[in-house]
Amino acid sequence: MKQVKLDVENDAGIKYINEDHKAIFNYIEKLQNTAVMPQNYEYAIVILEQFITFFLEHTIKEEQLLRQYLPKEIVDEHALLHQRELQYLDEGLKTLKTNLSSRNIQIVALQLEQEFKNHIYRYDKNIMQKLIDAKK
Repeated sequence: MKQVKLDVENDAGIKYINEDHKAIFNYIEKLQNTAVMPQNYEYAIVILEQFITFFLEHTIKEEQLLRQYLPKEIVDEHALLHQRELQYLDEGLKTLKTNLSSRNIQIVALQLEQEFKNHIYRYDKNIMQKLIDAKK
């Protein structure tokens, strides 16, 4: 999967968040790869469960960092996006546990890819730039 740089990683406090963003896309890519290997379909559930755990840890770190420098309203709005994405992850896991198939794995992976591309390359890029500006 092609990675797009956020161009805000010259700040040491943000580098680990950017690394987390790369890891998010790695989870999605792993999920996509399982869709073409019938013997590994069940691994898709494991990947998604690990992804959910990782995502929860990521959101805690990111929101704590943001709360140190940005107004509460901005961080709360961003936290709502995280909650929505957690719902997508939970729904995807439920779908796969209910009907595990190549098609469903592909659908879940595509939905997650679209959601996280929008979030990271649009919202996170903007909020990380606000964070850099606030830290100056």
